[in-house]
Amino acid sequence: MNDSTPAATAPARKVTAALVGCGGIARSQHLPNLTRAPNIRLQAVCDVQAAAAQSAQADYGVPQMTTRFEDLLQDPAIELIVVATREDFQVPLTCQALEAGKHVYVEKPLADTPESCRRVVEAQARHRKLVQVGFNRRFAPACRAARRILLKRGGATNIYFRISDEYWNWGRANPPGVRVIHEVCHVFDLLRWITGSEAVSVYCASARADDEIYTLKFASGCVATIMNSGEVTCDLPKERLEIVTREPGALIVEEYTELRTYGCKDEPAVFRFAGHTHPESEFTHKLLFEKLGTGAVDAFRRMRWELRNQQEAGLLDGNDAELRKFMERSFPHVNYLVDKGWRAAVEHLADCILGRTTFDGAGPQDALAASQLAAAAIRSRESGEVVRLKQTT
Repeated sequence: MNDSTPAATAPARKVTAALVGCGGIARSQHLPNLTRAPNIRLQAVCDVQAAAAQSAQADYGVPQMTTRFEDLLQDPAIELIVVATREDFQVPLTCQALEAGKHVYVEKPLADTPESCRRVVEAQARHRKLVQVGFNRRFAPACRAARRILLKRGGATNIYFRISDEYWNWGRANPPGVRVIHEVCHVFDLLRWITGSEAVSVYCASARADDEIYTLKFASGCVATIMNSGEVTCDLPKERLEIVTREPGALIVEEYTELRTYGCKDEPAVFRFAGHTHPESEFTHKLLFEKLGTGAVDAFRRMRWELRNQQEAGLLDGNDAELRKFMERSFPHVNYLVDKGWRAAVEHLADCILGRTTFDGAGPQDALAASQLAAAAIRSRESGEVVRLKQTT
């Protein structure tokens, strides 16, 4: 053998995964992310609706499909199960997967109540497998950069976060007042992660259902205000984060596409981040967001909103096939154009399973803390009083 001939290298091992639930969030995020992640092999998809599972299998070239969750649990090759079902199924499916010796990635909110979240905390403690809850914003590049700068500047002292969208439209099937459980849980988790601290009190002031503010005080001394509204329109960017740092200065994260620094002499004044893409759609926005920042996001949102209004009013050219196809395309939704860390989150879990890094995601204990904050906010809304929180257990 010639010594100069390079030795063949074995392909890097991948985590073998299965997806249960092939609905909206699976089609918009999990299927494209799992099949594009370099450290994951998506082996199987499962849904009680055979047509949904068959469609996912065909569209993404998945080797196996089934309508029986038990098939996934009994397959020794499957190491990771991604749970993207209706919320009332998530806790029992996660617990069953843990009992079968599988690692789990489960969508947020883990459950509607702290009591249900505790079931997963206890199951993980018994079976000692990794569980990551889908609080993906921890992995958004803009949030990672902001946290790195915060740690250098003594942390946060004052935070404002706005989360707003057309919940009045897409979420109208839900009971009034539950948006804090289903959407604001993301913000509760992100603020705990940003501050590195637990909230000790929360106060809710409500103008109307799903249109309110929450004031939080953290053990670190940081205070935070969350403006939560489901009563806006989609031309408004969904999320904005403003942070005052302990050393004089501030940071602003605008729709996960732009991070602006103030008073940070050793940092650029502006960071810009590429958008999030879907394989069934074109990716011009990804490059434009990285080049132009929030101006590009604003333009995309305004364009989508104006076109939809014209379509609803019957003012679009019905003979324009390209425009009709653009309007009929469901991916990516305008809220999915920016990189909120969806793919990075599941890739991180796979790296942890492979022993390549230490777990830094949100686990069941974090889901419990977010659920306790949501429950406290609801109690404050009902009583009009500040609610004190005990340490998460």
